[in-house]
Amino acid sequence: MKKLKRLSFNTKCKLCLLPSLAGTLLFFVIPYFRVLYYSVIDNQFRRNFVFLDNYIETVQNEYFLLALLNSLILIAVCVPVLIILALLISLFLSFGIRKLKALRASFVLPMVIPTAGIVLIWRTVFTDTSTPLPIYLLFIWKNIGICIVLLTAALTAADRSVYEAAKLDGAGSWTLHRKITLPMIAPTILFSVLLSIVNSFRIFKESYLFYGTNYPPDHSYTLQYFMNNNFLRLDYQSLATSAVLTSAVVFLIVLCGIFIQRRYNR
Repeated sequence: MKKLKRLSFNTKCKLCLLPSLAGTLLFFVIPYFRVLYYSVIDNQFRRNFVFLDNYIETVQNEYFLLALLNSLILIAVCVPVLIILALLISLFLSFGIRKLKALRASFVLPMVIPTAGIVLIWRTVFTDTSTPLPIYLLFIWKNIGICIVLLTAALTAADRSVYEAAKLDGAGSWTLHRKITLPMIAPTILFSVLLSIVNSFRIFKESYLFYGTNYPPDHSYTLQYFMNNNFLRLDYQSLATSAVLTSAVVFLIVLCGIFIQRRYNR
């Protein structure tokens, strides 16, 4: 115990991180390398290396291309709408209507309500499944709470003296938010965007319960359905390959976001 007390604060912090790092290594890093291994062999029994053959076959698969397209459309349509709505509500919570502040806790409810209960209501309200609109609205409603929490926290932490100085110089509300608010919370906006993109790949449970089948309409067939169906068929090579490609897409999106933020901060 005496030796532990003599350790520096940084060393103690590193020791506290060890359990988390061990869990990440055991449950994420090692399994991912195993997935990479499965993606370059012919099957889990013979285990002959085929290198990029599985990737070529998956990229040429029409259902994978359909799933990838639908997943990207979901991101392109829902994430901007989600961030804009969350930003507007956060501005009202921080600068606007006082009565709306009393509803601040209600925006967290979508995160704690059981998914089965949400889908039951959704299936009652939305009977038309000819469009992906129900899934889009479900994604926005499910994830807007965490974005509001993050953006409101960033706005609350903003230095009010900057706004007061800008008002003395004659800046209006639009100029204040465009020239001061948005640049100050830009890192939080980027984080919310990236978090929403990652969450868009986790909408499978809600979509599966809503349609009640492994093969939803073509407009809602996403990468999660493709991987789930390969898992049910015990096609681990296609499953592993599509998982690696999906992680590569997410990684590229995150890199683009970081690049945009660095260019914006210059």
